[in-house]
Amino acid sequence: MEIELTKRFLAAARHLVAVDAAAVDAALAQLLTNFGRPHAHTGTSVRPLRPPVYELRATRALRVLFVRHGEILKVDFVGDHDAVRRYLSNR
Repeated sequence: MEIELTKRFLAAARHLVAVDAAAVDAALAQLLTNFGRPHAHTGTSVRPLRPPVYELRATRALRVLFVRHGEILKVDFVGDHDAVRRYLSNR
């Protein structure tokens, strides 16, 4: 598997404060190692939202959304709970 960062994600990530950006980087670093291993998901907080959309928890309030396209995980969005709801309703 591989990770692909979309333009939407990069634009949203540009506005993160340094602490949140570091948390997102750390969460993404663990994603490939743990995705597809359900028992490992509990530690990294990966969960399906609306297949093929998944959520990865970066901090208590910050979520990273990605979409599985075969062997590619497209990281498409980062934001708080309200932003995630808006993203899903517009998808």
